[in-house]
Amino acid sequence: MLVSENPSLSVSNPSYIADANTVVTGRKVGPVPTRRYQEGCFKRQNGWFYSFFRQDRPMPDGSTKSKLTRFKLGRVGIMSEIAARREHDRLRQTINRERGSVPAAPKGETFKDVAANYMKAIAPHLSPGTVRQRQSHLTAHLLPRFGTSALMALDVPTVQQFTTDLLASCSRKTIKNLLGSFFAVLKYAKKSHIRVPEFSLTDLTLAADRNRSEIPYMKPPDVKRILEVSQEPYRTILALAWACGLRAGELLGLRVQDLDLELGFVNPRFQADDQTRVLQELKTRQSGNPVPMTPETVAMLKAYLQNHWTPNRLNLLFPSRTGRPMKRQYVVKFGLRPALVRLGLPTQGVGLHSFRRGLGTALANNRVSPRIVQTILRHSDLKTTLTFYVHSDSEIQREALQALQK
Repeated sequence: MLVSENPSLSVSNPSYIADANTVVTGRKVGPVPTRRYQEGCFKRQNGWFYSFFRQDRPMPDGSTKSKLTRFKLGRVGIMSEIAARREHDRLRQTINRERGSVPAAPKGETFKDVAANYMKAIAPHLSPGTVRQRQSHLTAHLLPRFGTSALMALDVPTVQQFTTDLLASCSRKTIKNLLGSFFAVLKYAKKSHIRVPEFSLTDLTLAADRNRSEIPYMKPPDVKRILEVSQEPYRTILALAWACGLRAGELLGLRVQDLDLELGFVNPRFQADDQTRVLQELKTRQSGNPVPMTPETVAMLKAYLQNHWTPNRLNLLFPSRTGRPMKRQYVVKFGLRPALVRLGLPTQGVGLHSFRRGLGTALANNRVSPRIVQTILRHSDLKTTLTFYVHSDSEIQREALQALQK
């Protein structure tokens, strides 16, 4: 435990911490305590590391007098200077938090300032999808809450309360994504030599998802029925979504030259942005990996190109009437949903991505190696494949239980 020069005073004494006064300046401090933020003083003396902070001491006449107090951090040689400075930072945050003081933000070092610099310097190197996500997180949640705050004021209790407040409107996954954007800004600030609090996502407590329902995904028998009642070009769009597991943006951003019908590969090169309706870079580097096609899929595409494809300026495989990429919302509204309604299948939450999730689950149910599933879906992380794209089919579970009873 950290101890002060006066044995009767310690950091574990709340009343002692609550009376912490101003930063060491060398000037005489009057008897009335202030609430300015203390930076404290870190020193190495007589083989020990120390922190110095001012504390308000009660006087017999009822007034208070500010005293400079020394806290012993550790012995030199046993504790490294880095560890000692970390303890000094922790002590400073504890003292200032207990008395309700927050650091004044230096010019250009509020969370809003650093976030703006982050988006200017780092965002051009990120994928368009990541940029949109980060900008959305900043605009909707992070800037309204932390915009005017100094970075050193964003300690564990402050951010923990932020995550708790989000529980009313956000899922656990959304909260983790928001915190990912938050810590990305702090990481950039640290690299820019701006002092930031030393903590990470592991220091926060996140609740499990409440009332979590199963994410919709397609099953092989349902896909077959959907394709039988669908009309072109939606039939080929949905069939290719199932056969290759392409993301919606990749699917609608395909050009004819991205198909290698001789060798049987799809080579995604762009993704269609649903807002601007233009072709943009792919989500990740792995997204550009070739996706193999079965002979049946190749034959289907040849028939589509010969009988249903319309030449267009961008040479898109699935152009809209205006020659731009089709909007995924319209594909679902006019192509997928009518087929689901006609077959009496659920429509809530079902979209083009349901085919991608269904393919991952079907491959896993057929005992395909998780690494192969990851390669087909072109995920950079196997954990993403296993967590979000391999669902535990209730029918497969039932069959497994029945097999044990035979």
